[in-house]
Amino acid sequence: MYNRRNVRQNTNVRYIVVHCTGTKPNMLVRELDKLPYHFIITRNGRLINLKPISANDGTIEVAWIGGLDKHGNHVDNRTEEQNETLFNTLLVLTEKFDEAEITGADKLYIYGHPNPGFDLKAWLNEYIPAFLQDAA
Repeated sequence: MYNRRNVRQNTNVRYIVVHCTGTKPNMLVRELDKLPYHFIITRNGRLINLKPISANDGTIEVAWIGGLDKHGNHVDNRTEEQNETLFNTLLVLTEKFDEAEITGADKLYIYGHPNPGFDLKAWLNEYIPAFLQDAA
């Protein structure tokens, strides 16, 4: 049986921060180990854990690859696979870190553009996971 106490973590995590990488859709992202994120979501929806979450982390950083069109303009070009993985990842993280607030990167950090590139709160309220869409 699922017991919430088994998954809670005693940490300082206050925010789960969603980013885009600011890369073009066909751009190869290299040197993943140098990126500042805990997790990155590839274009095909693969979740890659780049670094462990430590008890001293105040934030958990999650990024989806993309955010620019082929001309370098900021766009929301998430794939459906990225949406599904992002939603599921945020769900799992909020179960483990139930006092952490999910927020967009531009709410905590200074950017010259919207980051993650979409209205995160509205998306969370409106998104329907694939398994529920198939049931309808």
